[in-house]
Amino acid sequence: MPSNPRPQLRRRIRFFLHRWHRRLGLLVSILLILLVITGVALNHTGQLELDNHYPQSRVLLWPYQSVLPDNIGYRGRYGLLYSANGMLMLDEEVIADCDRLTGAAETLDYVLVSCLSGWHLLTGDYQLIESFDPAFLSLADDARPAISEGQLVAGSPDHWQRLNTDALTLEEIMPHARIASYEVLPSVNQSISWQRVMQDMHSGRWFGRGGIWIVDAAAFAMLLLAFSGIWMWWSRPGNRR
Repeated sequence: MPSNPRPQLRRRIRFFLHRWHRRLGLLVSILLILLVITGVALNHTGQLELDNHYPQSRVLLWPYQSVLPDNIGYRGRYGLLYSANGMLMLDEEVIADCDRLTGAAETLDYVLVSCLSGWHLLTGDYQLIESFDPAFLSLADDARPAISEGQLVAGSPDHWQRLNTDALTLEEIMPHARIASYEVLPSVNQSISWQRVMQDMHSGRWFGRGGIWIVDAAAFAMLLLAFSGIWMWWSRPGNRR
């Protein structure tokens, strides 16, 4: 009687799947480790405060270089004025809250500082007098502090107004103004949080345009691993009892 070819075919298929199951598993395991770590971290975003901390590693931030703004500083009479970790700094001294410094102007008696989160009026020796929202003075988002005729002004190159430092109001229009020069400092990330990095790694966006397809391919490979593993177990004699 001719032998039944089905057991031999099943063994060949099982051998083929077993060989590729190991290779595919090794390949996918690297990405799977990343998905597990980022997934667990994202599930505990609140406890880990991932949305309030910002990585500074150039390796981690390479996908975001085009959207990270320049970190600028202003050299004043008493030191370097800059922002770091959400604070306005004078050298190593904390002055006020500031998510990103955008401008500064200095007279003998006052210093006016603009940040994305708000503006600050300081004394001539850099002591905080008042913090305020630029919308309170009807200033546009691109408004900056400057100097005109030895006085503080605020606005844009085509519209400058003198700042009344006592009443904190904008008064007569000034014809021209001088914007202070700034220094470009080593980049400090204050906008891309750990939560954003983890989300982009988990979805594949962190790896560039093809990253999402890589994660999709890995997900499909894990699906193949699951089905092949079930079939190899099921096809073994005695496992179907």
